[in-house]
Amino acid sequence: MIDSKLTDIHPTLDPDRWLELVEIGNEADLRNELQQHHPADIALVLGQLPFDLQIQLFSLLDPKIVHEVVALLDERDQARLISQLPAREIAGIAERLDSDDAADMLGGLKEEKTEEVLDHLTTEDRAELSELMAYDEESAGGIMAKEALAVRRDARVQDVIDQLRHQTVELGDIYYIYVTDHAGVLVGYFSLKSLVLAYPDQLISEITKPVHVKVNVNMDREEVAGLFMKYDLASVPVIDDAGRFLGRITHDDIHDVITDEIEEDIAHLTGQAEFDPGERSLFRNLRHRLPWLLLGLVGSLFAAPVLSCFAPQFRRLTALVFFLPLIGSLGGNIGIQTSSLTIRGLATGEIRGYGIPRRMLREFGVAFLIGVVCPGILFLAAWLWQHDIGLATVVALSLMMVVFFATTIGLTVPLVLKKIGLDPALATGPFITATNDIIGLLIYLGNATIYLKYFCSGC
Repeated sequence: MIDSKLTDIHPTLDPDRWLELVEIGNEADLRNELQQHHPADIALVLGQLPFDLQIQLFSLLDPKIVHEVVALLDERDQARLISQLPAREIAGIAERLDSDDAADMLGGLKEEKTEEVLDHLTTEDRAELSELMAYDEESAGGIMAKEALAVRRDARVQDVIDQLRHQTVELGDIYYIYVTDHAGVLVGYFSLKSLVLAYPDQLISEITKPVHVKVNVNMDREEVAGLFMKYDLASVPVIDDAGRFLGRITHDDIHDVITDEIEEDIAHLTGQAEFDPGERSLFRNLRHRLPWLLLGLVGSLFAAPVLSCFAPQFRRLTALVFFLPLIGSLGGNIGIQTSSLTIRGLATGEIRGYGIPRRMLREFGVAFLIGVVCPGILFLAAWLWQHDIGLATVVALSLMMVVFFATTIGLTVPLVLKKIGLDPALATGPFITATNDIIGLLIYLGNATIYLKYFCSGC
């Protein structure tokens, strides 16, 4: 049963009702509808509408939540909508966003527009955003926020509490307070709990803890995400090469990074590298997807000559054809499963140099069990169906060999690609598909040839 109070707080999302109000020109009711929904819901609906309707709805948003909706929009939609606004309005939105989100927003605009917006900001905000936009978006600096409090270790507890009271709005959510020396070098941190429980006259150095996890501003953001998952962090300080404190990265930023990387890896695994699922242009859609499909087609074409070489075997024993799709599909599935788990392990840091032998033994153990169970079931099915124990043996043995081959390819190819500096998610899928089609056929039909030649002279 749904709680009525919960329903009142979170009204049902009905985009069709919004479109109906747009069509009849009822802006008052539409504005009221928008005010009742969470910014995340509004951003979700905006991302699914044509651009002209996006502009209409965006113009009716409550000014108090515009910055929240903007922060949640897809990069492409965000840039298109924001670019329509005057520079002064964009600057107003940037001032209300966290510095990392504001930098991302301005980074999506044309250079002239960005400069115009920066001219409307305070000197401090302009300096912060210019600094953040200068970092590579794939680095820790690209996801770093400047909203962090750093204090000297010779400060007193009461002074820090007073500073927090004055800066609470601009600092946002506070997880830790960082401690620096006179040169700005990070020397430690303390929690809010430690601050509240300390005596007002205590020195900050007395409650400071050493920083065990910190990241360089140039570290790759995937490595940063790995640290967050490994140490279960809420926030991590960012430093430069000299150890000076620059800002912080929080768990919500890492959530976005992990989501982006997962989507990118899925796109690579499905042969759609750099494909945007929200792409509306049919031709751009085709341009991203067709090359990979053609690559798969070319690989499959090599299977045709392989089949033609074994035409005599098909004529002698037609039942061989019946099991071709099964051998190919199961081998491909096992290869993709193994490669996906391997790529995931490489991405999360679960698979490292010292862990590779153990992982290989485990995967081959799984392959052994699959290579016993599935071929065993197939042997019984083929025998009961065709009443030919020789054919059933050929099919089952071939499947067992294909399982081990697919497991080997799915496990070793990502490791080799990673070793030579290539992205495993990009190349593994097409390689597995092509090799499984050709080698799987050779294994199956090679076994069939041996059977027909030496054990089935009357076939």
